[in-house]
Amino acid sequence: MSHDQSYPTPRANRKTNWSKMMRRFSLALLMVMLCAGSLSAQRRPRVYSNDPSVWASASIAGFTANGVNDGRTDSEWNFGNSTNWQYRGSLEKTISGGNSFGIAGSYAHIPVVYSNGSLPLPSGITGTRCGNCDAHLDMTTLVATFHAGSGYGFHQVLEFSGGIVSYLNIKRDSDGAKLAPSGGNIDPLFAAGYGIGFGLNDRTAFEFVPEWSIAIHERSGLANGTSNTNRLNALRVSLRMGFGGRSYGR
Repeated sequence: MSHDQSYPTPRANRKTNWSKMMRRFSLALLMVMLCAGSLSAQRRPRVYSNDPSVWASASIAGFTANGVNDGRTDSEWNFGNSTNWQYRGSLEKTISGGNSFGIAGSYAHIPVVYSNGSLPLPSGITGTRCGNCDAHLDMTTLVATFHAGSGYGFHQVLEFSGGIVSYLNIKRDSDGAKLAPSGGNIDPLFAAGYGIGFGLNDRTAFEFVPEWSIAIHERSGLANGTSNTNRLNALRVSLRMGFGGRSYGR
């Protein structure tokens, strides 16, 4: 009996298996590419801006202040509302557009008239006393600050800050003796300023900012009608410069 049925050769079987494997591989590769494309489309691209990431400033200010009534030492440090120089620097991080947040510190060497009453110094407080004498003290501030305003040409500037003010090295002019309290004093300080700036470009600007500050002294030992607030008014001129660049997701 003769048979016409033919069977695939081993080589034909290998070709068929290879074709199936290639189709499966191509399908898997296509699925991977589609998934990768979808994930890439869902990711937020990075946008790079020419805005500075960090701002630094240096400034000088003419300021006036009324003075401090210190009940612990029964003394008054009268600033006389005279105009004195204050030197200030800041370092800030850009948070959006022309807004930044950072820290600022200042220093001033101030003439005062120191006077005290007849009450003895409490325990733990040291220093010389004088009925009424000329003296100098160092006033430093350290504050957290928020700054708004930047750009080319004229623009508005707004600042808010809060932190501490320190009165240190209260010394009598005649002999350099340290007056009580010899360790100085630290008070909370709050300030606000509003002025104008002029940008030479998007990274360099001059600013002219009037600033109003209050320092709140402790009431310990003070009579009810005695002020515990030192009011400071300043006109600050600053050079402000930006560094670095910013990137953010869109």
